[in-house]
Amino acid sequence: MQSSARNATYLGIRAFFKRLAKQHTSHRAQLSTAVQRQSEHELPLEAYFSEHSPLTPSIRFDWRLRAPSRTNGRLLAQSHQPQGTHKGYVKRVAPPRVRVQPGDAYFEEIQAYEARFLPLLEAERREGESVLKERLATWSLPRLREEGYCLTGVSAFWLDTPRFGRPVACFTHGPGLVFPDHRFQDGTQVLVSRLDPLREVPYRGSVTCSTSSQIRIAFEDRFDLDDGLWRIDVGISNVVFDRMSRAIAHLHQDPAAQEADSAPDEQYILQGTYLRDALLRSFSRGSVSLHHPLQAPDEVEYVPRETLEHASREARDDDDDGGAFRDDMRIQSWARRYARRNPIQIDGDPPLDALNPTQIRAAAMMLGERICLVQGPPGTGKTKTIIEAAKLLKVHFQVHHPLLVCTYTNVAVDNLVEGFATAGLKPLRVGFGAKVKSSLGEYTLDHQLGKHPLKPRVDKLAEEETSIEKRRSQLKKKIEDVQKEGRAGASDRLERMTSALTMLGRQSMSVKAKLYAMHQEMLRDITSAADICTTCVTSASVALNVLDFPVVFLDEASMSTEPASLIPLMRGSRHVSLIGDHKQLPPVITSREAMMKGFSTSLFERLTEEGVVPSIMLDVQYRMHPTISHFPSLEFYNMSLQDGTVDAAGNVSPDLHPPLSSHLEVDTSTGRRPSVVFLDHGGSEMAKDRSRVNWNEAHIVCSVIEDLLLRNEVCKYRVPAYSPLLIREPEKHLRGKNIGVIAPYAAQISLLTRLLNTDAKYRKRFLATLGDHRAMQLSDIEVKTVDGFEGREKDVIIFSTVRNNNTGYIGFLADRRRLNVGLTRAKRGLFIVGSINTLRSGKMAKGHGHSGESSVRIGRGAETWKRYAEYLVEQRMVLQLTGERLHKVLYGTSPNMSRPSEYTAF
Repeated sequence: MQSSARNATYLGIRAFFKRLAKQHTSHRAQLSTAVQRQSEHELPLEAYFSEHSPLTPSIRFDWRLRAPSRTNGRLLAQSHQPQGTHKGYVKRVAPPRVRVQPGDAYFEEIQAYEARFLPLLEAERREGESVLKERLATWSLPRLREEGYCLTGVSAFWLDTPRFGRPVACFTHGPGLVFPDHRFQDGTQVLVSRLDPLREVPYRGSVTCSTSSQIRIAFEDRFDLDDGLWRIDVGISNVVFDRMSRAIAHLHQDPAAQEADSAPDEQYILQGTYLRDALLRSFSRGSVSLHHPLQAPDEVEYVPRETLEHASREARDDDDDGGAFRDDMRIQSWARRYARRNPIQIDGDPPLDALNPTQIRAAAMMLGERICLVQGPPGTGKTKTIIEAAKLLKVHFQVHHPLLVCTYTNVAVDNLVEGFATAGLKPLRVGFGAKVKSSLGEYTLDHQLGKHPLKPRVDKLAEEETSIEKRRSQLKKKIEDVQKEGRAGASDRLERMTSALTMLGRQSMSVKAKLYAMHQEMLRDITSAADICTTCVTSASVALNVLDFPVVFLDEASMSTEPASLIPLMRGSRHVSLIGDHKQLPPVITSREAMMKGFSTSLFERLTEEGVVPSIMLDVQYRMHPTISHFPSLEFYNMSLQDGTVDAAGNVSPDLHPPLSSHLEVDTSTGRRPSVVFLDHGGSEMAKDRSRVNWNEAHIVCSVIEDLLLRNEVCKYRVPAYSPLLIREPEKHLRGKNIGVIAPYAAQISLLTRLLNTDAKYRKRFLATLGDHRAMQLSDIEVKTVDGFEGREKDVIIFSTVRNNNTGYIGFLADRRRLNVGLTRAKRGLFIVGSINTLRSGKMAKGHGHSGESSVRIGRGAETWKRYAEYLVEQRMVLQLTGERLHKVLYGTSPNMSRPSEYTAF
């Protein structure tokens, strides 16, 4: 069998190259000289992108070139420039704006596409502005301040150090004065005015750093900050809408024509995509697609497996297969062999021990198909599959094609960067610095620019520019003074001064040109040797214009609106993988009009529904203890998910053993602690402005956290007293950063955040119970909505449902996809706090009285909560909090309380 497979592979390779020779004779002749100059077809990128490159400008991504960043520096040491000379790069400019005309390819499809999405974008933008204006116009100033949307009476001054080239101002109430609670987090768009942003033209900026006493805001330009006081309001940004509109407009562009039209000393920045046929197929006149979502948000049944897993159904020639790697037989051979359920292995194949069979097939599809979909239910290793696919491309096959990896959220980008770095790849985190995880600073573009060899020269030039501008400003003022004086005989002096000002202007332009050229060179050096990780919206950053991106991996694709997904694809993509899960969170839409017209259907979901683009489903989950994963698998995925957390003997991985907790009582019949518990209480919910809050439930959540930190402090072995055998049970350490709290309402999140971090009474209680060291970890506990935990996991999740009423209305909870995400974030322990009777009643919300509920479709989600409540009762996972138990939960745990009797230290 092995010999037969090798013979078949050999014959396939020989046939492939015969066909390739016939089709690309002229192309190969054109490159033959360049290939001979470098052994093993390797050529450094600095030579490849040089204006003296032996490659013609139209050939940007030749499969015979190798990535210099993956060859241990060997090629980086080689220089194709004469010693002592400066590297020359091809000048890159934006291509002319074009629009397809009647009779041109894709004219009808693009017209239909714009007619569908541009009005929806405008409706969404109008809704955002309407919400902002309504808040500013109808809310009183005290209410705006109380809700944290506004700060007044703040003074400001400019900082010397700009942020990403933008001037930054620091706003404060004064030395030692602390701001009240507010919503001005890092990255928040703001309006700065004197008295009222509706009655004066406000300055727009974005928060770069927010502390208890200072808020730093970056602006486009400086303005006069005198001794007066300022007002800051939470605003909205049109940048996202502008970039989505621009991405749609780029569908008119043909990157193939742009490549062909490049000159030896000038190169177009590629705009558009080679995949218009796949993206616009259903917008053609003969298409039968109605662009309906794959399933209704509250649909109970899971889609058939053949919808989520199938080969390409495109009607095309074999020559169009393979995308960016069509001509690389190394990749094509590997991808075709490993796309099989029983892969054919040959000598030299990379080890794939980190992946399961389905993940291997997914990676093969991502490398072998020009466009594909990877369906990834919770915990099935979507991120790992992306990382391993990138590792195959960059480390094993050493392709030189730039790789762009995008996700919807900054948190997910950070997770990818961490994974890339651990896997030995070279991630470059491109994005707004304030939204980047602090521990990933060394991988940011800012950091890499700061340590580039040209940085000292750039700093020196920047100082020279500042000096010249200062002299220009002084000279301008002198000229104005002389002109005002109007003395006789001053004309000669004015002429000399004007001439000097002109010379200074020329010097300034020269220095700015040098700065720009050096900055472009720094960007080229850094980006060409890295794998770019960023969000969809930030992928339009001008810093990335130094490269084109033929290969794009888009994670969390089901969370992005279709125009947002287009942004990274419009950088010349020809090889795209979209990874997501339509059963998890959809795009967030605020406009009811846009929602009703299908704006919440992502590109990922649309392509899945069309059923043409090849697709594969990951079907083994590794995140959750089987007790946690059982109901979501049953309810949302029709038991199509397997548990990779259990060995052949039925033993759960020790890393997923539930934590110690007084609420996770040991089952004496099995000797095991459960991983899931529902803490049932009678505390009623309350309305707070347009949100909901439950004070008793907040106290219970704080007590659960206190109990977890108290009982899981030190790693040690414990022996259950009931066990007839002295079997050691490992107790895993639990820190604050391993705990997450989910609540569906902003008021509850605000309350929990305050109790855990700033409330004086709780602070005293936590210090007495936990001690200084453990109490400090409370600030590491994340308290967020379900949306804030999408794509993430924690050892322990505490889900505060909030709703507790006699009528059984559960409002915002009645969303199946959010419930799916909420129940699948925990690895070891899931604590759900609420009223079991309210959830078992499970009625839909009345109308749209509460914030957010008007934009969330509800229906059978309430029935899902009913089924989950019944499941918890049947599995004996409901713990009633009444009497002495409730008293203990609400009023704390003594630090001298004895350990549970069922455990004895060993």
